[in-house]
Amino acid sequence: MPPGEHEGTYWDVAGATVPCRAIGGDFFDYLELEDGSVGLALGDVSGKGAPAALLTAAVQGMFTVEAASVGGPAVTISKINRGLKKRNIESKFVTMFFGVLSADGALGTANGGHNAPVLLNRAGVSRLETGGMILGMFDFAAYDQETRMLEPGDTLVIFSDGISEAQDPAGEEYGTIG
Repeated sequence: MPPGEHEGTYWDVAGATVPCRAIGGDFFDYLELEDGSVGLALGDVSGKGAPAALLTAAVQGMFTVEAASVGGPAVTISKINRGLKKRNIESKFVTMFFGVLSADGALGTANGGHNAPVLLNRAGVSRLETGGMILGMFDFAAYDQETRMLEPGDTLVIFSDGISEAQDPAGEEYGTIG
């Protein structure tokens, strides 16, 4: 995992992960790309423990190589999907969100079956759902991409199901907003 906090020239990021077991299948990453933009990703491999962690390492490696793909987040997600499908890992899939933030505030995103991130800004609360289905199961999967313009002070919350499925003292899941 990258450091939990980092400041770029026009962005700040903070992230943490707490696995269900000693090791798990969730990952987050952020990469400063050659064009000056920053790539932000969060993924969740199905399952728990060592098998999920090994596949997570493979997906994170694919992400690192493909993050700067021409065509943006949808192309990157599509390439990772095809790479996973070629491996034909039975009963395993990945959900993944990937966004690229440019210095002008343009945030291009694609969501591969992951919990929809929450965008908090002056207009209120919205969800980033555009994308497609889970990764690694279907080679015919197609992914769409959307672009939103962010302004100083906007906050993007990218999270995994460990947040939405957390329970209150009465055993009720907290769920999500928006």
